[in-house]
Amino acid sequence: MRYFLFTISGIFSALFGWGISQFVLDFLRSPIDETLPIKADFIILPFVAASLAVAIVIAEIFSSNPTRHKANFRVLPPYFWSALLTGVGAGLAAAIFNFILYQTPAPDWMVRVFAWSIVGLFTGVGEGVSWRFRSIEGGTDKAKERIKKSTLFGLGAGVVAAVIVELIRSQIELGGYEDPAGFSILGFSLGLLLSFATSPSYLAALRAGEGFEAIDPKYGGNREKPLLKNIQLRFVTGEYKYIQEGLSIQLPSKTQKRIIIGSNDDADIYIPNIPLEAASLEVRNGNVMLRCLADEAVQIQRRLLIEGGKEIPLRHNQILTFYYEKDSDKYYRFVFYNKFLDPQA
Repeated sequence: MRYFLFTISGIFSALFGWGISQFVLDFLRSPIDETLPIKADFIILPFVAASLAVAIVIAEIFSSNPTRHKANFRVLPPYFWSALLTGVGAGLAAAIFNFILYQTPAPDWMVRVFAWSIVGLFTGVGEGVSWRFRSIEGGTDKAKERIKKSTLFGLGAGVVAAVIVELIRSQIELGGYEDPAGFSILGFSLGLLLSFATSPSYLAALRAGEGFEAIDPKYGGNREKPLLKNIQLRFVTGEYKYIQEGLSIQLPSKTQKRIIIGSNDDADIYIPNIPLEAASLEVRNGNVMLRCLADEAVQIQRRLLIEGGKEIPLRHNQILTFYYEKDSDKYYRFVFYNKFLDPQA
């Protein structure tokens, strides 16, 4: 689904940008001799590059949080404008280089490959930087690697698309459809390669939410603080002693045994006040399966589970609630993720 969303967004955004540029060019043409006051590249490339950059960033935001549309629209504006400006800048840079290279003996096909490479590169940069500012992993080395990966894949997509288009030009006469066909291939290549570049940095995680408090390690003992006891589990960012609100617990890609969540001293994820063994998690074939081990102790979304019921596969952005054993008005909450690191918003 993710790859489909990115590729479709790439194709349609490229065609949309090209279509808008043609409207602007028609508006600027002289009614007498249809001449233009500027080179067409200075209109076409900025519109196409801006459309691609915006579409890729929007696709990344909505694929990251497919069930939180209102939140997505709320956080979208600053990243929309950032992507728009990045795309316009990339298009203008490509147009300037085109203009300069056309004054040299460089063949036309080489100029076009270079221009599309710039568009692809800056689209990758825009996506990577946007993700870094929104992700809880933004301050880690993984964020730097993500930007490098997006940039290189974006550059590669531009080169691949340009080479394919040049090969098609040499074999087939496209009439007046060279530009829309070419930009469609560019959008497809960018969408496909960037969907791989932005694929999950880990399989699954539980992000601590309501009920977990920020804890000063100077105070209190270990016994009544939620913590991780299984060496297979770790926090995504930094080394912490206790589970605190906002921290994400990375789950292993495959479990050798069930991960137990409860207040038992042997629990893998120890949470005080809930049943000794409230639930278990098991990672199999890329899916995280949850089984309830205590009546009325675990809830997924608004569904209260019963002890001994069937295993339930967890889905991205589902809310898991663990109730106190002796006070059902108190609880701890996790949000489950299996796409990639969720933005802080």
